[in-house]
Amino acid sequence: MTTHEEAAGEERTAVRPAPRKKISVIMPARNEEGNLERAYREVTEAFSRIPDYDYEVIIIDNASEDRTGEIAREICRRDRRWKYVRFSRDFGAEASISAGMRLAEGDAVINVFSDLQDPPDRIPDFVKKWEEGYDVVYGVITERQDEHRLRGVAARLAYRLIRFCSDVKIPADAGDFRLLDRKVVDAFNRLEERERYVRGMVHWVGFRQCPLPYQRRPRRWGKSKAPFWWCFQFALNAITSFSTKPLRMFTIFGGIVVVFSAVLSVWYALTRILNIDNPPRGIPTILVLLLWNLGIVSLGIGILGEYIGHIYAETKRRPIFIVAEWENFDPQQIKARLEQSPPVT
Repeated sequence: MTTHEEAAGEERTAVRPAPRKKISVIMPARNEEGNLERAYREVTEAFSRIPDYDYEVIIIDNASEDRTGEIAREICRRDRRWKYVRFSRDFGAEASISAGMRLAEGDAVINVFSDLQDPPDRIPDFVKKWEEGYDVVYGVITERQDEHRLRGVAARLAYRLIRFCSDVKIPADAGDFRLLDRKVVDAFNRLEERERYVRGMVHWVGFRQCPLPYQRRPRRWGKSKAPFWWCFQFALNAITSFSTKPLRMFTIFGGIVVVFSAVLSVWYALTRILNIDNPPRGIPTILVLLLWNLGIVSLGIGILGEYIGHIYAETKRRPIFIVAEWENFDPQQIKARLEQSPPVT
């Protein structure tokens, strides 16, 4: 080879562009027909501000009963970067996020709910923090706009109760709006529990994490998919999925009651023997004590039942979700991603 040819080869090697990083956006949806087109515009605008990145958007349809699937397919036909998956039934938001994690191909994955209360225009800020070296960038809600005050207070109290009870440090007011590096996604996908609390699972896997404060926007279309009873069940599942502290608290409480009862028994015995004072008598006192005892025992049995229920659900080994339809996915690729866990690295 001549010197000229060697120089030309070196020049071609030098100008070869580096592979572009890819960002995957997971977008859970249920009955969001009025928000999808707006979501398409806002996500497209957000990525126009970071043109050096490729991206894909995966809409996870939780068996919507409106035109969500029809609109999602139309978007997918217009833009091949957008993909669509529909569940066979409503498996819940946690299953939607888990499915997105399985299907995402990007170097980083961001979760954005299709109600757009978490603003897609903050996506570049998440990516910036990621490029600074953080593996997990989680959004922290500083303000909930146009939300009923009582609901906002209840949400903050629930976050703090979950944080207190959890065996894993879960930041207060951290939601599901977050970015995960590929190695975090792979670690997350190796977690096989059926009863899922994704926020806790993300913090359980560890890695370098940082918060990103943001204001949660009001919902412009549709109704919230999180009524009070759903929120209560969500908080209860979060606590029992990530902590045995309630069981330990009842153990400690039971020990205290036993000690107190023993001391009280000795005291009553001494007062009777020494005729110091007659212990109080009366049916109301007995009834109150019995009702307190019944309530505390019932509460303890209920908490124990929650843990037993989790064990029961895990032993059945049912899938977390079932995919019925998809768009813009290779059939072999989607089956492989849904059926196999990533290798341990």
